[in-house]
Amino acid sequence: MAKMGRPKSDAPKLNTLSVRVTDRELQELREYADSHGMTITQLLHTGVNLLLQTPDAEVQNLFP
Repeated sequence: MAKMGRPKSDAPKLNTLSVRVTDRELQELREYADSHGMTITQLLHTGVNLLLQTPDAEVQNLFP
């Protein structure tokens, strides 16, 4: 009998990251994620990946 369930990932996400935010920040994240059809996790993954792909000089301009 074949195995049931989800197929195994090539890059399983085994680590958990916890971030503390204000009530306002959480509300803004929820509103943005909802209006763009994303989860907060997807939103944060996208944001982190965008920052990692941005040259350091440009990132420094974002956070003076």
